[in-house]
Amino acid sequence: MQEFVFGLWRLWKNRNDLIFKGVSHKPFDILGLWTRNLGEFRAVGIQRTTSAQPTDGPSSLVPARRSGLWTKPGFGTIKVNTDAAWCKETLYAGVGWVARDFVGLLQAAGGSGGRLCRSAAAAEMLAIRTALEFCVRCGFNSVAIESDAKSTIQMLRNETTPDFSLECIFGDIVTLARGLESVTYEFVSRESNRAAHSVAKYVFQEGKDFVWDHIGPDFLFNILAQDVNLSIRL
Repeated sequence: MQEFVFGLWRLWKNRNDLIFKGVSHKPFDILGLWTRNLGEFRAVGIQRTTSAQPTDGPSSLVPARRSGLWTKPGFGTIKVNTDAAWCKETLYAGVGWVARDFVGLLQAAGGSGGRLCRSAAAAEMLAIRTALEFCVRCGFNSVAIESDAKSTIQMLRNETTPDFSLECIFGDIVTLARGLESVTYEFVSRESNRAAHSVAKYVFQEGKDFVWDHIGPDFLFNILAQDVNLSIRL
């Protein structure tokens, strides 16, 4: 089953390269990548089995993952990380978001470039509003929003008074949240928000709007794999 799944995945990647990049890989190259990815996946399985075995002493209580990394949401919840890239000189921003499920699989990702924002805080809040708009449109009922913008999260959690210059976007977020069964807002470290940061940086540079499905863009793959502790890389 592992060989079959990785074979299909590698063929799909080759199909995307051919259609979107005009690059056609040779059959032996595809076979080599397929074998390498399968070997890496199995190596991770062996490592997990070894680490799961009991050991003597306090070392058995050490978490398998380093602190500060992205964590999976609960079952039935979609975790959406958001971030913004903003230029103080031009006032242009790119806002990005990445949505993943309880096993860490990408559900969708997207962002908007070329957006005018008067402050970095406005850009961060705009990223959350953009993400919630997609969640409402796609029917995600339970959503956990994560951002590395602490002041923005504090405002959304009603821990601080909203900045008057952000009241319009703040009001939009409140209205959008009413269209969902459950929405939470959490502040996270930059390290655990790398996926959203990479999307925000990309759309900022491109100056366009993007939405990707569960396949996602190539530049995001390695970060998503690392966030769930997989050694597979493109």
